[in-house]
Amino acid sequence: MTSKKLLVYYSMTGNTKAMIPFFEALNFDLIDIRKVDSIDFEPYEFIAFGTSTWGRGLPPKPFFKLRDDIVKIKGKSIGLFGSGRSEYEFFCGALDLLEELLQSGNNKIVFKYKYEGYPREIDFGNMKKNIKNLEELLWQKDY
Repeated sequence: MTSKKLLVYYSMTGNTKAMIPFFEALNFDLIDIRKVDSIDFEPYEFIAFGTSTWGRGLPPKPFFKLRDDIVKIKGKSIGLFGSGRSEYEFFCGALDLLEELLQSGNNKIVFKYKYEGYPREIDFGNMKKNIKNLEELLWQKDY
């Protein structure tokens, strides 16, 4: 049996989208959050969220229309990643808010990775490590 995997993402300038190939390589279903009004998260064992952070630590507006769907997620493995600007008080605060929402549903945060602006080589390397750990977790669930 193969784990069902989903990446829900928002990318305005390409900073988040630059990480998508890591998820494509693992055959994730991909959803651009701007193109949907609702998501059925139930069939997925692993759900990743990729987003930038706006202003004082908020997720982009499209996440707000899915808030009710997100808080219903229960017992899933979760990955969070995204870009932000470190000069703001809440660097990548959108990820912290998503983590808080998701932890109330007895979900397991497998990784949370924050990076500044467009990902640099070190960020790609760190995401590769996160993905390797994720592959091991998914392999354990499959067999």
